[in-house]
Amino acid sequence: MGDERKFNLTHAPLRNTAVIFPYGWTALRFKADNPGVWAFHCHIEPHLHMGMGVIFAEGVHKVRKIPREALTCGLTGKMLAENGRY
Repeated sequence: MGDERKFNLTHAPLRNTAVIFPYGWTALRFKADNPGVWAFHCHIEPHLHMGMGVIFAEGVHKVRKIPREALTCGLTGKMLAENGRY
């Protein structure tokens, strides 16, 4: 047993960022009530390219058919859809 005994599980702080010092760690707790696949990442872009990102897949079995329009973006998406490439 270590620091987990000190977790405030009754009135935990609500945050959208966490500072993690070198060789440090943090514990995350969140309410998983929004089905889908969500990226969790560092805001230092090269870190993402080095594999320092995580995907949370929550309730994926509950996600219905995704409209094609949601998977494409702007003119590029329109072009791909019209040319049958997507």
